Amino acid sequence: MEAELQESNELPDFTEIKGIVRRRRWQFLVPFFCGWLLVWGASWVIPSTYRSATLILVEQPSVPEKYVVSNIDLDIQYQLDSITQQILSRTRLLHIIDSLGLYANDRKHKNPDELVEEMRKDIEIELSHGDDKKLSAFNIYYVNRDPKMAQLATSELAN
Repeated sequence: MEAELQESNELPDFTEIKGIVRRRRWQFLVPFFCGWLLVWGASWVIPSTYRSATLILVEQPSVPEKYVVSNIDLDIQYQLDSITQQILSRTRLLHIIDSLGLYANDRKHKNPDELVEEMRKDIEIELSHGDDKKLSAFNIYYVNRDPKMAQLATSELAN
């Protein structure tokens, strides 16, 4: 009886595992191929999206404050809010939508404000801080289904 208990606690050796895999190979292969087929089919059905980015460097004043007292005393959050408002302004985005022909399918049944909101959802602004905690750069990202339009819209947003 003790010999049977010790025998059941032992791990199977390689030949036993090989025999199990050989006997039950369809139980391994069918789910593998079904999963592969599902992923392959989803890659054809789900539309591709492209993300374009541009990096804009922010130069801080280079004259030491002991020579010239700075009359611009802005904190980082104020700078970001100002830049974000300029980039995401309604008139600017409408101009980009019209000049590049973005959201052509949605123009038929959406008003301009809805188009601007849709474009704002596709835009992301990310800050990069330097060693002195001052704003040193920021990235502008734009997502679109057409890679060329994503690049052109990001270029226009950066201008």
